[in-house]
Amino acid sequence: MNDLIWINGEILHISDARIGVEDRGFQFADGVYEVVRFYNGKSFTMREHLERLTRSADGIKLALPMPIEQLQDEIVQFVPRTGMREGYLYLQLTRGVVERNHRFPKHASHTLLFYMHELPPPLEPGEGEGLKLLPLPDERWKRCWIKSIGLIANVLAKNEAIAHGFDEAVFVDREAVTEGATCNIFAALGGKLVTHPVGAKVLSGITRMVVFDIAAKLGVPIDERPLREEEAVRADEMVITSTTREIAWVARWNDRYIGQGKCGPITMKLHRAYRERVRTATRSHARVAPIVGAA
Repeated sequence: MNDLIWINGEILHISDARIGVEDRGFQFADGVYEVVRFYNGKSFTMREHLERLTRSADGIKLALPMPIEQLQDEIVQFVPRTGMREGYLYLQLTRGVVERNHRFPKHASHTLLFYMHELPPPLEPGEGEGLKLLPLPDERWKRCWIKSIGLIANVLAKNEAIAHGFDEAVFVDREAVTEGATCNIFAALGGKLVTHPVGAKVLSGITRMVVFDIAAKLGVPIDERPLREEEAVRADEMVITSTTREIAWVARWNDRYIGQGKCGPITMKLHRAYRERVRTATRSHARVAPIVGAA
């Protein structure tokens, strides 16, 4: 049951799915994607993900083949058929199969697909080892606000980090920390969170957006501005945020420990509040302990 894929309106076993050699996603990376987290069989922030999908598609001059309300209904009907309760849905939209040419095709064509992947139960806030980040020069394009499937620069950076014993690559553009290869980044400095604005070098992360809302409710100020690398190395706390990793604490930046390599109080407060948001939205996970000092 868990090897199903929805592709252009059909539900097949993944082993039976076929995409044409001249699909523009395959030949040009001419497409966009989304990842939606599911807890207890229910989606978290799906509407926000599909709205960002629309913005990304607009960014490459590609119209969705159906309204997002219809797409959401298709996903809601599909997921129970997979039998999965905990995991994520990967969705990809390309400009479809047409004769290879850099020029956009005159007639609309699409390849739209989605399928589920299982994930292990998430760690409790503060559990596990903190992440190790390797800073690397940001050599990507200047439209990172588009969630493009053209991810080779991110892939190269991520694998360089792993090859050197780190968990994640973090991009630095002219001394400013932009984002990670697969995440957004926040640093706590003097009780305030600092994170780079969304734009040319930073994707509008959905978990990032939830953190902004949670932080406002908890009275944790956020300074949305470029974070300098010299600030990052002396941060009191640091976290990365993503759909699959939620709010994950960082123990090390290159060869320097962040906050003595321990999960800090702001991180704990934010992650507990995030978990409570998930629990309320999806009726999953046990209720977390009260947040001391919550607004």
